[in-house]
Amino acid sequence: MNLLEQVRADLEIRPFEERDYEAIVAVSNAVFPDRPWTADELRYEDTHLDRTKYALERYVAVDRQAGGICGYGEIRHLPWNFHPRKFGMTIRVSPELWGRGIGARLWDRLLQSLEARGALAVRTLVKEDRAHAMRFVQTRGFTEVMRTWDSHLDVASCDLSRFQQDVAQARAAGVAIVTLGDELANDPSCLPRVHALDMELGADVPNPDPFTPVDLQQWRHHTVDAPWFIPDAYFIAAIEGQYAGVSTLWRPQTGAWLQQGLTGVKREYRGRGIATALKVRTVEYARAHGYAQIKTENEIHNAPMIAINDRFGFQRQPVWITFLKELAG
Repeated sequence: MNLLEQVRADLEIRPFEERDYEAIVAVSNAVFPDRPWTADELRYEDTHLDRTKYALERYVAVDRQAGGICGYGEIRHLPWNFHPRKFGMTIRVSPELWGRGIGARLWDRLLQSLEARGALAVRTLVKEDRAHAMRFVQTRGFTEVMRTWDSHLDVASCDLSRFQQDVAQARAAGVAIVTLGDELANDPSCLPRVHALDMELGADVPNPDPFTPVDLQQWRHHTVDAPWFIPDAYFIAAIEGQYAGVSTLWRPQTGAWLQQGLTGVKREYRGRGIATALKVRTVEYARAHGYAQIKTENEIHNAPMIAINDRFGFQRQPVWITFLKELAG
């Protein structure tokens, strides 16, 4: 028996269990150490997914000899691009075990589930500098449908004085930048308005599938009630009491960095320096609170937002490629 056959013989693919959270997060963090997360964050996401509407099916790969988890795979509905027969997929394998057929075994199991659900399509993300992962999806019939830059900003080196004209332009247009923390303190009933703004702006974000709004409760779970929510770093641009734009920062539970969430301005308010003024506030927040880095992602054809990020000094990292596989259904 060769090494590959031995690994396959020693491998068990079983359904994910509550006790597996720490292990699968350790695998994910080993694969992407620049994007660490915690078992608590994943458990929160799982617990607050509306299972009456959205499916989530996850499996782990267990090394029978070592007795530990060496990989995992999952399929799930994508709430912001929801279609009952279209899914997102993730497969992660411990780096020291790449090339031994573990990912293939996980894919075989996930494919069974997709076929049983009558899936029309499944999509996944692959980083372009991972040649083995690129080969993995391409040999299984996945095709590229979108590219997204991962970009990082060194907070200390960002020269905010360059943006004073934009900030002044927004102020002259009657723009006030407030935080969601302020809004909640002044008017606890503001969340439906903030949710409506987020859904309107979300429809403008480039994506391979149509945008589907999520309801207020699901949105709250993902934002206001989530452990990564920062009330004073959720910035809203308001004009005469009307919400015009937003830029958000999320706080991961590990690392001295912040995740840039959605930055957007309603169409009728664009061209007034609002997006830049909002981004200035996010950098000011990060600097004031001792964060070294802000990380964000942008679809490579989203020229207006990429231009803003380039001005701020975000440095592009290897591209994330969205791959899609059409299924027979």
